[in-house]
Amino acid sequence: MSLSLPGPTPAAVGTAKIEWVRRRSPVLDGFVRERLGDGALDGVTIAVVVHLEAKTAFLATVLADAGADVVVAGSNPRTTRQDVVEALKERGMTVVAAADGDYESWHQEMLAAADYGPTYIVDDGAELTLRMARHRPELFARLKGVSEETTTGTARLQAIAETGKLPFPAMTANNARCKHLFDNVYGTGQTGIQAMLRLTNRQIAGTHLVVVGYGFVGRGTARYARALGAHTYVIETDPVRALEAHMDGHTVGSPADVLPTAEMVFTATGGVRAIGEEDLALLRHDVVLANVGHSDLEIDVEALRRAATSIVHPREAVETFRLGDRDVHLLSSGALVNIAGGSGHPVEIMDLSFAVQAVGTHYLATHELRPGVHVIPEELDNAIAVAKLRSLGISLTQTRANQKEDVKEMMDGGHHDE
Repeated sequence: MSLSLPGPTPAAVGTAKIEWVRRRSPVLDGFVRERLGDGALDGVTIAVVVHLEAKTAFLATVLADAGADVVVAGSNPRTTRQDVVEALKERGMTVVAAADGDYESWHQEMLAAADYGPTYIVDDGAELTLRMARHRPELFARLKGVSEETTTGTARLQAIAETGKLPFPAMTANNARCKHLFDNVYGTGQTGIQAMLRLTNRQIAGTHLVVVGYGFVGRGTARYARALGAHTYVIETDPVRALEAHMDGHTVGSPADVLPTAEMVFTATGGVRAIGEEDLALLRHDVVLANVGHSDLEIDVEALRRAATSIVHPREAVETFRLGDRDVHLLSSGALVNIAGGSGHPVEIMDLSFAVQAVGTHYLATHELRPGVHVIPEELDNAIAVAKLRSLGISLTQTRANQKEDVKEMMDGGHHDE
């Protein structure tokens, strides 16, 4: 007679996932811990509001180990992992999020995080920042700073600043080189494609794949798709980015030009209705739609629902909308497909991104900055990159004195050696 032994608890599973992240995060677990060890965050309340999975959880533990009182929430109701929530709670941390919520429950979670009166926010999409401004104005006025993860959140903060209603400094992690050059391009580029293929079990080689938006996320997505053999197309409204896409080897066109032959479509604009109601008639039968931008509204899901004569769920996280004689397949209900439908960015990528977030928050706590949107100083950005290179066993040479031009000497009539 065999005995059935109980499996690990959700908290134990979540703890193992966080430990897996720690072992592959040498910058957060080394350079950042050392930098945050000066006591500047002791007793400071920090709300961490990023997609709540193991990598975010590890960032939260690093901040807590530096002495901060950390409140953890998720930046999207579809990307919270309950085992990670349980692991953080077992560790004694404050978590105001739960998996499998809807937008109303998520909104209440945001307000619950706000009610802890954070001094600083590590935000994603400025989701908590905007809600505090609207629903908790007295607590919003007491904020001392925000460190923002995304392009979308940075644009929102800049818009608030332009109205003169941003009373504190905001650090845009997104604009640091160690974030957008790696997270947006390599992180989203790899994991968005991975999630699409995992959820659909479709072949990418030889397909016609369209990317809507050619910022750093869009170019990473197009790059990985092309490397895997797809015929890549780009829709872009910015003329310079469109020209970049053309010179990178992608076919650039309007929705009317490229959507009718698209077999896979990724939205990557950071805005809303990148695929809107007016685009639905252009979609071919059996097309797959996925979002790798920020907002769940990049694909107008409500317009799809209104237009559909039937909706079925043929696979996990796949909804098929019948539009006349065409089937349109939507992944992860329009949420970020690489997180809602996958495991999110590689650990090594988030080691860089979250190092920027942590160092940015520490910089806010240790410097008097004017209200407005700021980027971490170049020397800190470089220090993060050096720490990452060191963990890889890579060292850099220094510029020699004879490799530098002395412009002043040249202007005074001197000359340099040929």
